[in-house]
Amino acid sequence: MLQKRYQLAQVTKQLVAVAMGRAAADVVIQNGRLVNVLTGEIQNGIDVAITHGRIAYVGEDASHAIGDNTQVVDATDHYIVPGFMDGHIHIESSMITVSEYSKAVVPHGTTAVYMDPHEIANVLGLPGIRLMIDESKHVPLRVFVAMPSCVPAAPGFEDTGASIGPEEVREAMEWEEVVGLGEMMNFPGVIYGDERMHAELEATLVANKTITGHFSLPDTGRALVAYTAAGIRCDHESVRMEDALAKMRLGMYAQFREGSAWHDLKEVARSVTEHRIDTRLATLVSDDTHPHTLIEHGHLDHIVRRAIEEGINPVTAIQMVTLNVAE
Repeated sequence: MLQKRYQLAQVTKQLVAVAMGRAAADVVIQNGRLVNVLTGEIQNGIDVAITHGRIAYVGEDASHAIGDNTQVVDATDHYIVPGFMDGHIHIESSMITVSEYSKAVVPHGTTAVYMDPHEIANVLGLPGIRLMIDESKHVPLRVFVAMPSCVPAAPGFEDTGASIGPEEVREAMEWEEVVGLGEMMNFPGVIYGDERMHAELEATLVANKTITGHFSLPDTGRALVAYTAAGIRCDHESVRMEDALAKMRLGMYAQFREGSAWHDLKEVARSVTEHRIDTRLATLVSDDTHPHTLIEHGHLDHIVRRAIEEGINPVTAIQMVTLNVAE
């Protein structure tokens, strides 16, 4: 059964009551090794108490939060980590519905995704995006939506079932589930002042939401700086170490991609392993994951393992699919 999601403002009293021992938790996880992504350390012998789908207590002893109906989980010799978050994905690339995608990735530790549904947008427009959003409300996976920005992707060179422009973007920015603008693939339009593209950027910024990027030029100079100046916060198109470094140095999140079609992690991980930079602006994403990849390798858990294989510290790799994505 899908547990109801509560906003923090709705359950502050309940969380405090459990933390203080005045009320029983729904679940208590005992004696685990907590991977603390906030401090970058592993804490042994940690308990976690959960109520109303939220963490109420983290510490060495949560026995005061155990009641007659509390589910107790023994985590001895196991690690406790936050749920993994994929900062850039296209669920349609998996060729399954949101419901089936959720069934595939949640068992691998993925609890949230930032979905850019530009494939269905090219076919059905806003109603198609709304369809996926509505389905996402009935799955255990938290789905955030980045509104597709370039539909069609190549105007004049392809036939699509729909077109999205500034008016549609403005409308979608009013939807609660939409947290930003999907990958701005028209980087020439941004750089050279295309009115349509900048109107979409403006609509997103006025709504106080995030613009996500797609800068695939091997240019780490003026063009990249100009693209970043437009307020674009992240990018998943780094295929060279130099690309990732340049973006992070400008304050842009570099999303290290390891999916089914693109395998950039081996190269871009060098920005971390060789240059020893602060990794707060580095994340791991899948972009496109085909069914056979999910079945044979998993999802973000596989990408974390790949990052560790490339020499990234294990705790850092976990931060790159949790804290860094959330921030």
